[in-house]
Amino acid sequence: MKKLLSVLLLSVFCISGMFAIDFSKFKGEWLDPNWDANWVFGIGTLKLEDAKTGEKIFDFTKYIFSNGKLESTEKNDGISLIFSCPETERTYKFTKLVNLDTSIIMEIDPEWTDENYSVDLKLD
Repeated sequence: MKKLLSVLLLSVFCISGMFAIDFSKFKGEWLDPNWDANWVFGIGTLKLEDAKTGEKIFDFTKYIFSNGKLESTEKNDGISLIFSCPETERTYKFTKLVNLDTSIIMEIDPEWTDENYSVDLKLD
């Protein structure tokens, strides 16, 4: 019985690992110069912080893991992390192209308007 339980637990961990989102390409702090804010990607976390004080503005971690996805770009020249946040009423897309540039393209699509926000985030 213990062996069966051990095998079942191991299977669950392996299967759940297959669905985990690996956004290690985005790891670091990326500055939005328009808002003086850092998007801080860590291992299993994404937070928005004030660039001057380091004060947390918002924690997006649970939204990445509840409805986030990784996709290759249309030209297969990079990868995009996309997720929606019901609390902020926006969809976020972070794209890292495969090149020597360290910036990330961030696009925000608010639900209440057709005007989207797009900016190159610089590695801070």
